[in-house]
Amino acid sequence: MALSTLINTVGMGLFLSAGTIFLIRSAGLSPATAGLGLTVGSLIGFGAGVVAGDLADRRGARNVVVASMLVEAVASVGLLLVHDLWTLIVVAAVAAVGRAGSGSARGAMIGVLAEPGKGAALRTYLRAVTNVGLAVGMLGSAVVLAVDSRPAYVLLVLTDAATFLLAAAVLARLPHLAATRTAAPRTAGAVRGGPADGAASGGPAPDQRRWVALRDRRYLAFTAASSIASLQGWVLVQALPVWIVLRTAAPRSMAAVVLFVAAVTVAVTQIPATRSIDGPRSAARLLARSGPLFLVAWVLMALASGPSVWVTVVLLLVAVLVHSLAEVWQEAGTFELSFAFARPEAQGQYQGVIGLGHGFVEAVAPAVVITLCINTGKIGWVVLAVIVMVAGFLCALIERRWSGDRRAITDHEVPAGR
Repeated sequence: MALSTLINTVGMGLFLSAGTIFLIRSAGLSPATAGLGLTVGSLIGFGAGVVAGDLADRRGARNVVVASMLVEAVASVGLLLVHDLWTLIVVAAVAAVGRAGSGSARGAMIGVLAEPGKGAALRTYLRAVTNVGLAVGMLGSAVVLAVDSRPAYVLLVLTDAATFLLAAAVLARLPHLAATRTAAPRTAGAVRGGPADGAASGGPAPDQRRWVALRDRRYLAFTAASSIASLQGWVLVQALPVWIVLRTAAPRSMAAVVLFVAAVTVAVTQIPATRSIDGPRSAARLLARSGPLFLVAWVLMALASGPSVWVTVVLLLVAVLVHSLAEVWQEAGTFELSFAFARPEAQGQYQGVIGLGHGFVEAVAPAVVITLCINTGKIGWVVLAVIVMVAGFLCALIERRWSGDRRAITDHEVPAGR
């Protein structure tokens, strides 16, 4: 699992840093067209995660992840055919379907593979591996950007596609993972208008019906809040490089340097910075603490517009280090709570729901962060930081209410329910 993750995220790092530049410099699209095509395509395909997650619960997660990565490989190769908006929308939609499917099914796979009590440790380890892969990929993309030729960009795209294929092949070596949930049998009671899903005859309880995650209001609220908080990742990838190039005295190379520094910092600090997570409460605590750190980091980034070159470089590096620690806390807390709040028999479905929310934010994030941080200016950085900080506090509040409900149920010896 770790090796497959490493290979996959090397490709992700390659494309994350240079994919949009490829569409502009090599495919011949304008920045506005590239942004529009990626956004529309992502919005078309992002909802596939819920279906893929439910399929992973019923058919086994490994096969769904492998199939989704094959779809991503096809979409990656399809980028070489992009020369207009409509082709880009089609390719971006296919990529979004594969990305959403692999993300939600991978969440279900982690839940199955983790030993009892070791889920948080496994997820933390995989996040560290993810950031190592991203750092390696970003170094490769820096070389491609320096060469800045059609053959170099084609090689980048083909390498990205190859990482999907290789990661899928490695993952296929795992044994088949059994389904965590089976379809409810149709019973006489259900057919004749009695208790649904076989409850009257000893079948699965009503809460085991399909799409239970879509009826879980607490999880939906957590998905909304954590999705807004996830805007932080797009500030670093989308807004900061543009801010550096257009609004600061720093050399253009700093746009790539800060991403590399961030990836390395996250990889190095991932395990020690999240060692305190031993359950939902500690995860929520770190998630809430990440918000004020984002505020500090983004104020420093905003202040980098104006000073001399060396002052600007120092401000940017300090800001990225602070941002990276906040990112580790925010993502680790969100990841832990996304599993804690979910029903064990429907982990794939729940991961698909949270992937749906985060996928929507991923689609609209470029427009949001560019508008607030670049077009609005320094005050926009502060406004966005406050929004993300409040969203993190809401996630912690949801956990507190959830823990209180669980204690009340235990104290009164009432069967678990919603």
